[in-house]
Amino acid sequence: MKKAKVEKKIKPRTIAYAFLVIALVYVMVICVFLYGFGKRNFLVDGAVRYLPFPAAVVGRGAFVSVRELDGNLSAVKRFYESQDFSDIGLRVDFTTGDGQKRLKIKEKDIFNKLIEDRIIEHLAAGRGITITKEMASQNVQREMDRYGNGSEVEKTLDGLYGWNIEEFKEKIVKPDMYRDELDKSWRATEGDFVKAEAKISEARKAVDSGKDFAEVAEKYSEGDSAKDGGDLGWFTADQMMPEIAISAFMMKKGDHSDVIESPIGFHLIRIDDKKTEDGVDKVKIRQIMVRTKSFADWLLEQEKDMDVRLLLKDYYWDKETGSVRFKDAEMDEFEKNLDKNSAGDISVMFQ
Repeated sequence: MKKAKVEKKIKPRTIAYAFLVIALVYVMVICVFLYGFGKRNFLVDGAVRYLPFPAAVVGRGAFVSVRELDGNLSAVKRFYESQDFSDIGLRVDFTTGDGQKRLKIKEKDIFNKLIEDRIIEHLAAGRGITITKEMASQNVQREMDRYGNGSEVEKTLDGLYGWNIEEFKEKIVKPDMYRDELDKSWRATEGDFVKAEAKISEARKAVDSGKDFAEVAEKYSEGDSAKDGGDLGWFTADQMMPEIAISAFMMKKGDHSDVIESPIGFHLIRIDDKKTEDGVDKVKIRQIMVRTKSFADWLLEQEKDMDVRLLLKDYYWDKETGSVRFKDAEMDEFEKNLDKNSAGDISVMFQ
């Protein structure tokens, strides 16, 4: 008698293991190209489009994905390339060698912003601040109600960036809301800031009550001009901080301002005189200035202390500056001389 052939069936578990091994090998190959060699090809691009490969790990649990970085860079590139700047004698060209370097600098700036967003979310969570999708939706709806025509907003977003409203909420609205809420919380609890705010408020009350501005400056101002009653002399608009210049040139002789906040502190200014000299407007001002740390300074300190690990080959995290930097010395030098290297390209004007 002939022996019957015994057919061996492949178990479903074996098939599953085989697919798992293939998937793991595929992911490992992508990781080698992406992280080891820093190379991009159609296989890598396809993988990062669907899988959340991390570009950076922020703190213990948050990360920035390569997909997110790629998507934001594509949106920025689309924005510039969809505009015609020829009427003002400017251009955008990312196709040349230098153009590719300018686009790489854009990627670095976006990378830095995404990491900062994660840090802000982490700090906000530590203060009990949460921005939900519903809160972001309400914020957007308020703006649409104010300006009208939500369909036009969606059309504009799609045309300029390739985004829909939901992507706009996640990429722009929520990060901005987190920053604003963290700023408010910091202002309410930062001891030095609260003291400075109280001090400038006292100075303003004194000036508002009719006390001599110079005497109030001598008592409250922390600037070098305090000993001279806050006298700063004559200035043109371009010689002053923008925050102060905007108020100064709208005021009349003898007026004093409300409290003005700048990156270095709080200011009260008084216009002692105004004139036009050689066609240039000038103002003679006094100021009462109370120094304070800005939210940006405080945030930078937090960024320096945060554990940030970059996985992409082209970049490293500089703890001293709390920012993403290029590993390549040539790219670093090109960025330092960006204005000189990119005359006429409008993309370098918005960093």
